[in-house]
Amino acid sequence: MTVQAPRSDRLPVGARRRTGDGDGLARAGVVLGIATLPILQPAFVNNVAPADLGLVAGIAAVLVWAGMTRQRLRLPYVAGMGVMVIAGTIAAAFGDLPWMGAVTIVQDLYLLAWAAALANYGRTAARAGFIVDVWCLSAAAWSIALVVLYGPSTIGGGDDAERAGFTFGEQNAAGLWFALSLLVMLAARRPRRWRWRAPALGAVALGLLLTGSLAAISGLFAGLAVALVLQVRARRGPDTAIAFSLALLLLVGSVGLLAQQGELIDRASQSPNPLIRNSIGRGSDSESERILVNQQTFGLFQTSGFLGRGPVTTEHTLRQQEAAYPHEAHNDWVAALVERGVLGFAGILLLALEVVVLALTIWNPSRLKPDFAEVLPAPAYLVAGFILVALYSLTHEVLHERPLWTLFGTAAAFGLWGKANRWSLGGST
Repeated sequence: MTVQAPRSDRLPVGARRRTGDGDGLARAGVVLGIATLPILQPAFVNNVAPADLGLVAGIAAVLVWAGMTRQRLRLPYVAGMGVMVIAGTIAAAFGDLPWMGAVTIVQDLYLLAWAAALANYGRTAARAGFIVDVWCLSAAAWSIALVVLYGPSTIGGGDDAERAGFTFGEQNAAGLWFALSLLVMLAARRPRRWRWRAPALGAVALGLLLTGSLAAISGLFAGLAVALVLQVRARRGPDTAIAFSLALLLLVGSVGLLAQQGELIDRASQSPNPLIRNSIGRGSDSESERILVNQQTFGLFQTSGFLGRGPVTTEHTLRQQEAAYPHEAHNDWVAALVERGVLGFAGILLLALEVVVLALTIWNPSRLKPDFAEVLPAPAYLVAGFILVALYSLTHEVLHERPLWTLFGTAAAFGLWGKANRWSLGGST
């Protein structure tokens, strides 16, 4: 017979009863930050949007939780972003638009803080799974609502149908969110039941098609290809993965050759189907536009100097020079070099290296602790998000996109706290 000691509700002398650890507040902040990502309209001064209220609330809530529980905070991506912030600050001080440069630096730090908030909150499998669940479920709900509201006018608009920007106000930003959300849903296999997951994935994919964003669509396919190779590598070994990669390359090359011979893009541009016309059909125009932008931006590099011209000065300078197509750099790598100088380019390379190290840490579920692998059973699709972003960054500036840093923060949670063999991905405070 077991004798149970009598229970006492009395606390030791001098001790205080804990009334809460702030976890509920942190969870509410995470929900608010992730669920409001698509609300970018109306836009206010310096591109501040309603979504930023959610992100700020999320950062503040996680900081309160961390303070109440005395958590030791980790700062992922601090090396690369730290160098970029220093380079940007120096370039802005000597550039043509110092105030706008200062605003850009604040945006850098703000988005890094959001990623760090997610990474630190997800220090247990339950909390990391909560972050992923919020993203997947909110993406499913938003996608269904947006497709229902905007889809009929976009699909049924005939020759006058335009690409859908939804509540983002810009098609490529919308395309990035849809594509990343689809990959996160595949990585987490959420919703759990397939009969709910299939229509949710369908709504996200349709929303992506409605945006007509070639950068997001092509980046998604590239990311999916890499994810498949990684999954084959994890299950069948390197030899099978190499053979599978060669087969994929052969397939892609054959499709590309057939498309070129059949003048697929020209035919797509004349298609009565708005989904085809506004996506594949824009291929030639989009390519020529990007070539012109890159030529203009590289021309600025030749006169930008070692320190750079200052953040967000590319379009301003091109207008001053009366360029044929004054526009932003549309390339993060070129923008870093022109606007933040050689040091800024070193910073973005360092940030890319940090992301590569993180990807090597989490790509295989066997490299995660069992409880973390349970909430992220197919992490290769999360790594596919990095591939998508890398390709997207070659034709658009993505470093100030909120979904990018949500992805970075989510992935860092698994890399910092979920890896089977622990090693540092960031500094401590």
